This record gives sequence, structure tokens and C-alpha cells, in this order.
Amino acid sequence: MKNILSEHGRPGPARGFTLIEILIVVTIIAILATTILPNFIGFDVEARIAATQTNLNSLRTRITLFRAKEGNYPETLDELLTIQYDDMGVKRPYLDRLPPELISSKKGSNAITNITSGDQPSNAGGWAYIKDKADVVVNVTDPLNSKWGSYAGQKPNEW
Repeated sequence: MKNILSEHGRPGPARGFTLIEILIVVTIIAILATTILPNFIGFDVEARIAATQTNLNSLRTRITLFRAKEGNYPETLDELLTIQYDDMGVKRPYLDRLPPELISSKKGSNAITNITSGDQPSNAGGWAYIKDKADVVVNVTDPLNSKWGSYAGQKPNEW
């Protein structure tokens, strides 16, 4: 019987990978991960800000619709959930549910704080409804830090 030499010069068939081959593959994967992961992290931040701004605009639109249909502004944001209007013969609330604000936490907060224009939002997260102005703002007063990318330094309650 003839001895077959493996690619490594030893008798028998080659089995598995060498340590050098494994280290090279792990190094390549690590380099790819360090270049790709920051891009995905940035998408999360951008998505949370975009969703919060969209939800803020939706709330403001619903307040305007409430004014057009009811003849006055809501006393609290809860009225958007409880008072119904006639939509071509179908009774429906102005909002089915209060949308979350996604700046104060990743899970989102739909807490409501009712204030007047002389009061400052409390920085508790959620929404602050300014009753005498019939406006809603994000209830986050601290400037955003560097993890928020191009939004760093902005105050969400000023959007």
C-alpha cells in the first residue's frame, strides 16, 4: 500500500484547518464587523428621531382636526382618545392610541404631562401638552448628546 502525503507533508488525509487559517478568518471578520456595525447603530438613532418627529406631527395634526370638528381645542391629549367624531357616518376617536416618543427610551413613552405656556416641560419623557397654546412638544428638555449624531445639541422640546 502506498502512503499518501497530505498537503502538510504528513502521512494521511488532511483534517480541519490550521491555527493560522482560523486566525486569518477571525481577523477578517473582526475588521468587517468594526466597519459595518457603526452604520447599523446610526440607523437606530436616526429611526428613533424620525419616528418621534413623525409622531409629534401626527399629534399636532390631530389637534388641528379636533379644533376643526369640535370648535375648540382639547383640554388634554386624553380627549383625542375619548371624544369621537363623525367620519362619514362612522364614529371614531381622533386617535386610537397615543403614539410613543422614542427619545427618552428605546421602548418609547406615551406619558402625557399637561402644562401651560409659562411652565417648562419636566424632562420626564413622553409628551407635554401646552393647554393654552394647544400645542404638543416632546417632554425632553436636555440637549441630545453625541450618541445622537447630527442631532447632538438639539433640544427635543423645541422641535
